[in-house]
Amino acid sequence: MTIIAEKISRDVLCHITLPLDKVVHLNVSIKERRKQAIVAMVDRARHCLNGGINIASIELAKDELMKLCEQRELFPREDFPVPSDGRYELFFHVYEDLVQEYSLYVYSALPGQSYRPHNHGNSWAIVAAIEGMEIHSLYRQTGYSSTPEWVSDISVKPGTAVSLLPGGIHAIQSAGDCPLLHLHFYGKSFEIQGERTEFDVKTGQAYHLTLDENDLSYIIDIRH
Repeated sequence: MTIIAEKISRDVLCHITLPLDKVVHLNVSIKERRKQAIVAMVDRARHCLNGGINIASIELAKDELMKLCEQRELFPREDFPVPSDGRYELFFHVYEDLVQEYSLYVYSALPGQSYRPHNHGNSWAIVAAIEGMEIHSLYRQTGYSSTPEWVSDISVKPGTAVSLLPGGIHAIQSAGDCPLLHLHFYGKSFEIQGERTEFDVKTGQAYHLTLDENDLSYIIDIRH
């Protein structure tokens, strides 16, 4: 569908045919377009997961997050800068619903970041890339507090993503020299993910923890 726009230049009346979506964007800020796109993505993902959280449904939700990543212009670096104050990573909190579920964060980080194997408590998780690459190593836990067993590695870069069911375990290692700009989508916000478990695969130790204010200091809330 198109719309006819009129433009007066040097006393000459010109008719320019523009796609309707381009005309709509003329008066809508990047921030507002991003907000609209995020809400639409969450609505579609919620529809995918309403029937239950399982491998098939979370894969469908992952596809929706990847589609949002394709709208690269909605996530300019000036809105999500690389940390420059001595920190190495930042999570920009851009969405959650009224009960702190379906939480979306924009992750901006310097290269070289890594996390040992961990889960996200009682939350599912999806990570998709806009810029930069991480290696997500997936693990299987064979018993409570036991050393998890490595299953496979997934390269999360533009065009790919990784998903975890509640209790799923992954380790993360950034790859290459490019700063990271990724979307992290969780069933529950960090504050209510409950007890998380981290694993030291070298010693076989498991550490059970809940996030406190110090752990959340790297989160910047820009939802409003």
